[in-house]
Formats: sequence, structure tokens, C-alpha cells
Amino acid sequence: MTLANSLRIDTAIQPTSYLRVLFYIGLSVVMVVLAWLAALAFWQYVLISIVAAAVSIYLILSRPILLHLSQPPLSQRLDRQWQLLMRTGRGDELWQAQLKAVHRYQWVMSFEFIVIEPYQRPLSVTVFRDQVNPEQWRELNILAHVSSTKTR
Repeated sequence: MTLANSLRIDTAIQPTSYLRVLFYIGLSVVMVVLAWLAALAFWQYVLISIVAAAVSIYLILSRPILLHLSQPPLSQRLDRQWQLLMRTGRGDELWQAQLKAVHRYQWVMSFEFIVIEPYQRPLSVTVFRDQVNPEQWRELNILAHVSSTKTR
């Protein structure tokens, strides 16, 4: 591996996250408790359950999943020519995007892109800490720090 290659972010991202599952379970428990405290009629509970299940299934199936993130060559600007390997309903696809922003938190990072190929649109993806190894998490933290200082 050359020095130029080691300075680039080239990160495989696990499609599943236990932290994401815990977050969704916690959110669901809060919603169930709130519905229980509302003292609704039985048919209203059934209706809420059906709508919640339909929305959850739609979000799970329609949202593309980030599998791999590659930084542009060092000769290019940091925000241009990112390559994203995405899992969609049509299979795995390689997308080209521009990095708009990175937001970092303790256990999660949110990336905002403008997709250029296959079609132009905004895209926001979330990467949980357990989806990458500790070294990759450190590299992504550095990217978030560098991109936040450039926007100030």
C-alpha cells in the first residue's frame, strides 16, 4: 500500500447495525407506551399498528443501503467524486456523489451527499459505530472534523 492510498478513506460498511436495531426498539417502546396512555378504542390500536407496520416496511424496503464509501483521489477536492456502493431494490449499484456535509455524534455519523450518477438527487445516509471497525471509525471522525472546519 502506498502513502497516497493510505491517506484515502475506503471503507466497507456492514449493512446491519445492532445500535440501529436498539434505537428502533426503544422508539417503538416509547410509541407503544404513549398509545397505551392515550386510552384509545381497540379499532384505533389496530389502525395505528397497521399504519406503523406499513410505514416501517416501506422505509426498510425503499431506502438504499450504503455498503462501501470511497474518497476521491488526493488530487481532487474533498467534496467531489465520492463513490458509494449502494444496495437498492435493483441490486448493488455504484453511485457517484458530492459530499455536502458530515455530522458526527458519539455513536453515529450522518453523511449528506448530492448524488450525480445514476441520477441527481440529495441523499442522506447514517453510519452507526458498529457498522465499521475502530480504525475506519477514527478515519471517518477525522473526515467529519476536516469537513466541518472547511464549512466554517
